[in-house]
Amino acid sequence: MAIIAFSGKGGTGKSTLSALSVRYFKELNEITLVLDFDPDSHLGRLLGVPVTGTIGGMVDRMHKEKNTELEPRKPVDVSDQEYFFSLVAGEVLIEGNNFDLVTLGHPFNEIDCYCPAFIWAEYAVSHLMKGYGTTYQHVVIDCDPGTEIFPRRILDAVAGTRSIDVLFTVLDGSVMSLDTAFSIAGETSRRNLNVSGISAIGNRIDDPVLCRTLAEVSREKYGLDVIGCIGTDSGIQSINMQGGSVIDGGDLSSYRQMARILSGILV
Repeated sequence: MAIIAFSGKGGTGKSTLSALSVRYFKELNEITLVLDFDPDSHLGRLLGVPVTGTIGGMVDRMHKEKNTELEPRKPVDVSDQEYFFSLVAGEVLIEGNNFDLVTLGHPFNEIDCYCPAFIWAEYAVSHLMKGYGTTYQHVVIDCDPGTEIFPRRILDAVAGTRSIDVLFTVLDGSVMSLDTAFSIAGETSRRNLNVSGISAIGNRIDDPVLCRTLAEVSREKYGLDVIGCIGTDSGIQSINMQGGSVIDGGDLSSYRQMARILSGILV
């Protein structure tokens, strides 16, 4: 059983690698809880499931009900926490093929910051994680870009059940992605987040020489180990354009490369 998270600079391909990991566990016939913590909410599209409800949307709904903009539906004998989790279970959690997806999203109306969504997400995730090891055999987390996820403590809600096995930092070959990965590793250590290991993955890197150079620079200047590089995959690009699913995307070179990485590190 494994808990893995993908972090890094925005645009490095965290969501794609998260989706490929879900496919890896699916092909082992194992069930995964998928947590899309990136407010852009692209993971559902890659997995081929329509995201009709988000935690942020439920925060917005509760806000409107409390302000009588919507008809209150919370029973008087039910706490706000119980009511909120019922909304998440009924309208946010999506059952896919060998996975369940929960999407963070963001509040839409008068709530101008993500703070309420993350506070409620921490509560919901804590309850979902109680099913880890019984309902779910694995957890895959798509983090929001950079280090913003750390002060929101939502990863703590995951790691509080069992340590995160691997926190992947995704690199695109740029110094900026290395800087961000280094900051993520530093925040993980400074906050004593329960993580067993941190590994870097090069993404959309086709040149083996560039991959070796990235690994050398990453190790010598940033203290990060690159465990492999995944090349550009036109199959992924075609799936994105046609609205298909990475899960059912046929023979993808990026999937084969991701599967080799996961099979080597999750032993």
